[in-house]
Amino acid sequence: MEYSEYIEIKTKVDDAKQARVRIGVSWLLHMFTVPPVVSVVYSVKTNNWIPTLAATGVALLAAPISLVDFGLTLAVAPPVTSAVLVHTKAQEKRRKLGIFGPEQADKLVYEAL
Repeated sequence: MEYSEYIEIKTKVDDAKQARVRIGVSWLLHMFTVPPVVSVVYSVKTNNWIPTLAATGVALLAAPISLVDFGLTLAVAPPVTSAVLVHTKAQEKRRKLGIFGPEQADKLVYEAL
C-alpha cells in the first residue's frame, strides 16, 4: 500500500467516524454529564479536536462573566458550543457520504477497515 492510498482510506474512515455520531445522544451527554470529558471523548472517537478546542476557548471567555452570573454562562456556553460543532460536522459528513443515519456510517467504517 502506498502512502497516498493510506491517506485516502484514512480520510474515508475519519469521515465515516464523524458521520456515525448519534446526535441526540451527543446532546444529552453534553448537557447532563461532565461536558469537558464528553467533548474529549467525542474528539477521540471522531479524530476531530475542533469542538474541544472551541469549547475550551469559550470557557476561557466565559470564566470572567461567570463571576457575575453565578457560573451560568460557564455551565451552558462551552457544552453547547461543543455539541453544536459535533452535530454540524456529523450532518456535513452524512451529506458528503450520501447517507442518512449513523448505522450506515457504521457499515462504512467496518467496510473500510
